[in-house]
Amino acid sequence: MEAHGSIKKLFQLYVGKRFSKVGKALFGKWLRAEQDLEIKEHLLRQHWETATGEISADTWEDWNRLRSQLDTSFHRKKQIQLMWLKYAAVVTLFLVSVGGTYWITEQHTLRQSVEMAELFVPYGETREIQLPDSSRVWVNAGSTILYPKDFRKMDSRTIYLTGEASFQVYKNKKKPFIVKTSGVDVQALGTIFTVKSYAGEDYTTTTLEEGSVKVSLKDGTTQSYVLKSSEQLVYSYRDHSVQRNRVDLSLYKMTREGYLIFEDVPFWQLVSTLEKKYGVTFQYNATRYGNDLYHVKFAPDETIEDVMEILYQLMGIQYAIKGNNIIVK
Repeated sequence: MEAHGSIKKLFQLYVGKRFSKVGKALFGKWLRAEQDLEIKEHLLRQHWETATGEISADTWEDWNRLRSQLDTSFHRKKQIQLMWLKYAAVVTLFLVSVGGTYWITEQHTLRQSVEMAELFVPYGETREIQLPDSSRVWVNAGSTILYPKDFRKMDSRTIYLTGEASFQVYKNKKKPFIVKTSGVDVQALGTIFTVKSYAGEDYTTTTLEEGSVKVSLKDGTTQSYVLKSSEQLVYSYRDHSVQRNRVDLSLYKMTREGYLIFEDVPFWQLVSTLEKKYGVTFQYNATRYGNDLYHVKFAPDETIEDVMEILYQLMGIQYAIKGNNIIVK
């Protein structure tokens, strides 16, 4: 009980902005550590539920700084990763809970009170849902989306996303469909597209299958890009660069059916996707695998054991599976 009280006091000091820069860094390191998880999660949830909704115009900038500092490397236990993903999503999505009703704010402007629905998909799972306007969403592992329970009161159909989701949008020219992430806003009228913006990754990817979307950057400029069918835009938080690519749409349609498709991706990206898909943790030598690119496809019914055996047979990757941990030799 005494330890609980000390931790609560420490947390209150941090929330009250009583720490120096060094103190904040030490607090962040302690908060990410594995001890006292239950108490930390309780205090995080308590602060989330009692937040007052005072959000500044620099909220996205603060979040981008925070996400670049969060360490979700392979040696962290999945319990910590999931806890941080959940609360990182809360920060990212600009939402403050008030008795089950969310106040959506942006650039100091307080919008109307809107009751929101939340969907969190843990690692190892996927979900398909239908929005109130009959639009369909395929939400990938490790992702959170929030959306109004009733679009009729809204001028637009605005969805908040951390993670990855594909959208098949019901056409309504009077109410544009907007997906908000920490790096970009993606606007569509009637289309099929995918947005990938995971906490801990330094880029957001928008891929268009059908129709047209407008991607607006949140880098302090008014820069935006209009994508056409088969186009992909990758925005980097690290250097604010933009890369525009042509993609094979047949492959993206297969991903909604559960396929995992990798085309010349680095090992860390392949591993990150497998961790989300199967709810496992990889341990590997980043230097040894840092320069290799991988081109491989996995079927929906293949287990993580099948995947690792394929990687061994095709690429000679030796491994050992111990519970939910995969050690790459």
